[in-house]
Amino acid sequence: MRFKRFSTVLVFSLLSGVGLIQYLSYKDSHPSTEDAYVQAHIVNIASRVSGPVIKLHVSENDYVNAGDVLFEIDPSVFDAIVQGASANYELAAQSTGASDAEVGVAKSTLEERKVSLSRAKRALERATSLAQTKLISEAEFDDATATYAEAKASVASANADLRRAESESGAKGEDNARLREASAQRTAAELDLAFTKVIAPVSGWITNLSLREGAMVIARRSQFSIVENSEWWVEANFKETDLKSMRPGQQTTIEVDMYPDLTFQGHVESLGAGSGAVFSLLPPENATGNWVKVTQRFPVRISIESRHDDLDEIRPLRVGASATVTVDVRE
Repeated sequence: MRFKRFSTVLVFSLLSGVGLIQYLSYKDSHPSTEDAYVQAHIVNIASRVSGPVIKLHVSENDYVNAGDVLFEIDPSVFDAIVQGASANYELAAQSTGASDAEVGVAKSTLEERKVSLSRAKRALERATSLAQTKLISEAEFDDATATYAEAKASVASANADLRRAESESGAKGEDNARLREASAQRTAAELDLAFTKVIAPVSGWITNLSLREGAMVIARRSQFSIVENSEWWVEANFKETDLKSMRPGQQTTIEVDMYPDLTFQGHVESLGAGSGAVFSLLPPENATGNWVKVTQRFPVRISIESRHDDLDEIRPLRVGASATVTVDVRE
């Protein structure tokens, strides 16, 4: 009887020892933490122009798709600016056309004066020949010389007028500086008009919405946020003693507290370069003399690979949700 009792205790002790060894081995190869939280990209939404809101298309916690109109700003002022910019472009085009006409006139004038110069030159050559044989008077020779000098000066003046007209006219067509400036102003005005409709840049859920119709929005000032639905991960804070064998790429299991019946698969994406305490608002000062050694925790980013697409609409992931992460460090 005593031997049987001893055998039972021995077997139980052996089994307990084996179980304890297996548990410790599993715990060492599968570090786990409950200090983990679901994360996603949060996109702040701001308008690119200022003005009163005339239409709000979303409500708090609405799901929107990329490209959806979120809200609209009164476009009347921007429409008037577009009309003014278009009118300025037309005036610039007309001004360029008038300058081109002036260039044409200057070219014609130059050609006429070149013809006159050519006639005056031939007349002077004849007068020079006749003056040498005393067939014309000195007065007639002087007149021919003066006419040639005037024609030559007239050509020089016409050349200067042409250069000035070409300089004022600038390049031709769309290469003209005034046209480019007017076109750029018109394009900027059209963009500002388009920006009166604020579009969702990503798909996700509307959060922190306090905007109302009639409110005045300021350009580049955040009005609310969108929790993006394209990428989810878990920020898990592991003890430093758990990191000795942890590497990027190792497989993980993720249990989210709000959905205890679901298990997500993931992998280690990266390990933090510093502990959470180092980057806190008030980092600890260990040189004060009241130091107590505390095991530090380091953030580890866990990418979520598997999504329960059929359950996403009913039970979506939520930023900040608590999770439990276990990493298989045997790989």
